[in-house]
Order: sequence, then C-alpha cells, then structure tokens
Amino acid sequence: MRLICGLVGLSVAMFSMSAIGAAEGAEGIQVASDGVEPFRVIGNIYYVGGQYGSYLITTPEGHILHDTGTVDMHELIVSNVEKLGFNIRDIRLIISSHAHWDHIEGHAAMRRATGAQVVALGGDAVALQAGQDNSALGARGWEPVTVDRVVEDGDTVNLGGTTLRALWTAGHTQGATMWMTSVEEGGQTFDVAFRGGEVPNDGAPLVDNPRHPTVVEDTQRTLRRLKELDPPDLFLHNHARTYPALNPDLPVNPNCASCLDAEGWRAMVASAEASFQSRLVER
Repeated sequence: MRLICGLVGLSVAMFSMSAIGAAEGAEGIQVASDGVEPFRVIGNIYYVGGQYGSYLITTPEGHILHDTGTVDMHELIVSNVEKLGFNIRDIRLIISSHAHWDHIEGHAAMRRATGAQVVALGGDAVALQAGQDNSALGARGWEPVTVDRVVEDGDTVNLGGTTLRALWTAGHTQGATMWMTSVEEGGQTFDVAFRGGEVPNDGAPLVDNPRHPTVVEDTQRTLRRLKELDPPDLFLHNHARTYPALNPDLPVNPNCASCLDAEGWRAMVASAEASFQSRLVER
C-alpha cells in the first residue's frame, strides 16, 4: 500500500546532522549515558542506535543489525538491544548503509560480540576489510573487519521469514546500499527501505578522484534509479530529518525522527539531485 506521510520531528539536539551525511565532521558522538531509548518503529523493525541510526530487524531464527555506528556507540547498541528483550548473541547478520566510519566503525566489535556474519556490497566490502574509507570523501578509517558475504546489486539476504533486497546506490560511497523489505502491521503490508546514500559529501573532489574515479557516473546512475522507483511506504534514514508531520494512517512509532514517507522520499531525492547538479556546474 502507498501512504503519504511525513516525518515526526524529535526535538533532540543530538540530531542536527546534514542531509548529505556526517562522516566528515561528526562530533558529540552519542554514548550510552545520554542515548535515546530504543523503540519499535514498525513491524519487526526496532531503533537501537544513537546519534547515527542503527536498526534491529528481528526474526524467529535470529536478528539482523543494520549499521553499527561508531565504536563509541557499541555499548549503547548492546544495551538497547537487551532493553528491548533481545539477546545480542542472537544477531546473525550485520548489514550496512554505507562504509563511512560513523555508520560502520563498530562492525568489528559487534562481530566479536555476536559472532554474526558481515554482509556488504562491492566497494564497501573492500573498504570494510581494509579499514580504509575508499569513498570520494576519504574520511578516517576504522578497525578492519572480515566480510563473510559480498553481495551484488539485487541480491537478497534471508533470515527467519524476512527478506531484504540490496539496491546499489553508489555515490556517497562506492558500495552504498539501500536495503528494501516489507513488514506487517495491523493486518496490512508496508514497503520499507533503509537509506544507503545518494551523493558524495560536500567538499569531496568530483574530478580525478583517486579513491572513486567513477563517482560522477555512479552518482548520476543512482539518482536516475531512485527517481524511477516507486516510493516506499516508509523510508528509514540514518540521520534524523525535518519533514512535515506524520500522517496518522501510517502506524509508525511517534518517536521516529528518521522516518520519511513517500512525499519526504521524493523531496529528499529531488534535493540531492539539485545539490549534485549545482556542484557539477561549479566544478
């Protein structure tokens, strides 16, 4: 079903991040002492992250963790999973939105804590294993982590009746991935997508970039693909957003400050494209 809804704003200062991402200048990292309480977003999806969104997708056969945040967020995420009544050792898979340190720096620690398999796409799998940012930005690195499964565009991961499909959205990083699934809530089915990344960070070189030479072509392809997609009923960003109030017909937890609807999705994609086009003109 397709519902038009907006983002519920959560007036917490820690959520003042840019639309492009925070990898180049993230400060005030969220830690366990001042974290937002975890909550169920919709269906079997729970918010367990801090400043940089991390989500737990639960199933009867174990769970999937989407993004691990920074190393400073590790104890917060572990604590939040346990507060919700789940066992951290039941996390079977770790997936990610994109390989920037503020979203995946905690992968190695979480893999040790859970024994979960790490899944990543293409250039992001290379970056995770090397511990080096190979995006156009080239921000700081992280502790290398073994990638147990390298997926391609369109591949799926399946666990306990839940299927997530990988959509390659290169540009923000080489292997940025929008994971797509569906959930049941109140006897209805809702399409849900987790943000991967759209365009390179502000300030990242677009011409002759030694880390990501095809960044312009990859970004243009991503923007075309996103515009061609049917907007998801619910889009889960990995940073908080500021869009109009939530349509009450969409059964999403009102604490969700990273939820976008179809209208918010279109606005985000249009804004990203306009921003990128202006950068191409100025280069």
